[in-house]
Amino acid sequence: MKNYINILLALVICTGINACSKKEEALTPSNIDVTYHLPQGNNAFDQTIKGYFDNYGTFVLYKFNDRDAYWTPTSFKKPAVGINGFWSTGVDVVPSNTDYVALQLDLLDKSLFSLYPSSFLKQFLPIKLLLCSKVDSVSTTIAASKTVKKIPAYYSYDNITVNYGDASISQMTAAEKLTFLARINQVFFQNINERALIKPIPEFVNSADYTTSNGTAAAAYAKGIVASYTSANVNNDWNAYIMAMVTLSEADLNRLVSNTINSPSGVLNPAKDVNGLIRKRYNIVRNYFINTYQVDLQKIGNKAKGF
Repeated sequence: MKNYINILLALVICTGINACSKKEEALTPSNIDVTYHLPQGNNAFDQTIKGYFDNYGTFVLYKFNDRDAYWTPTSFKKPAVGINGFWSTGVDVVPSNTDYVALQLDLLDKSLFSLYPSSFLKQFLPIKLLLCSKVDSVSTTIAASKTVKKIPAYYSYDNITVNYGDASISQMTAAEKLTFLARINQVFFQNINERALIKPIPEFVNSADYTTSNGTAAAAYAKGIVASYTSANVNNDWNAYIMAMVTLSEADLNRLVSNTINSPSGVLNPAKDVNGLIRKRYNIVRNYFINTYQVDLQKIGNKAKGF
């Protein structure tokens, strides 16, 4: 008999602050029974997926519906054309072709799971990873014109959608695999940041002045702020430091870039870091993750750039 794991998400009760990080995502639409079953099939890779659930408490699903992908407590996020003719932004997704799920899991393992301790993944992965054969970003600039672009991954309220569950995975170049690695880790931390699961620590909060406005990018950099100078606050800045590390290499962060350019490239170079405060705060964030979670964010960024 199949070993089914039945989790009725609507009945999950949040029992503490740390427990809430994953369980609170289990909120569901009223009167809808959301039960996931593992394994979803009889393939060898189904046991790998079951192992991910056992280790991380996350459902890796290759069979799912629109509710699983698009529902949030505030709205249904599937892109749709409005009465004005413009499309809402988001992603179109299609579940994976089972012929390619094994390769997709291997890519996911090498690009995401293997980069973190199991304890970190168990605490911070969303409740669902949806394996897809299509993840297309949707946007519109002209009425009745839908623009789509293939992307490696995307995050939503309680899930991350993962692309390449089709024949294209067999033809991925080394550059495409690095792009996938960079994107899946960026999306992972965007999801963590969106849920405010890892908050700025006091040492970081107290190391920059957010009370006065910044008229230019250069003024923000001089204060040790790397978030956009037009909307800088401590939470945005904390997230900006994390994103800089997981998406760029140390070489990128140390390269010479003008302090008039508002981007994370070059933030550790004296041209932007005129007072040494960015490097000081960079080390605060990096060391916090190393000491608290045994995760070196910069190693992820280096790996994403082929180092």
